[in-house]
Amino acid sequence: GTVIISAGGNCTDIRKVVEPVLQKDAGSIYYINLSQDEFQLGGSSFAQILNTIGSETSTIKDAAFFKKAFNTIQELIGDNQIAAGHDIGSGGLITTLLEMCFADVNLGANFDISSLNEEDTIKVLFAENSGIVFQADASVEAVLSAQNIEFFTIGTANNSGIVSIKNKEDFISLEVSEMRDVWYRTSFLLDQKQTANN
Repeated sequence: GTVIISAGGNCTDIRKVVEPVLQKDAGSIYYINLSQDEFQLGGSSFAQILNTIGSETSTIKDAAFFKKAFNTIQELIGDNQIAAGHDIGSGGLITTLLEMCFADVNLGANFDISSLNEEDTIKVLFAENSGIVFQADASVEAVLSAQNIEFFTIGTANNSGIVSIKNKEDFISLEVSEMRDVWYRTSFLLDQKQTANN
């Protein structure tokens, strides 16, 4: 019951790989809203679990900005300036932030997303606006600014095993090991159905 869209793209150097795992001493964590749209919950995984669809979905508001941001990030990857990175897709920003801590032990992060200027914490965390979260040295800020690419510094990694998220007056603290188990459970249950009768 799902539509699957496959695409192919040119890769100039397969050795330039950015993994979706935060590094404890590799610089700040940044966010770019590639959609340049307001945070929308329509069509999101969050809407689905509430058994709704919603009437407003996020879109790409500025194709030229998207292209420029994408190409600039590719150049930074080519120059080995991106330590870690992850797209924002199913599950929204909250899923991305947690997934970037799942592949290591005792990995955590402190995030402050107040600068994203969305009062509704649920909306900003679960909207599936096209975007990226990446970790890099502060030198990337000059490159992004020179290209007029809006970016937000949202956090730093640590060895706490806790993901803490602040949005204005709201504060959330999540234990990575516990969230990892919740995250894996869906796959486990699906595997059980797919491998029934041994």
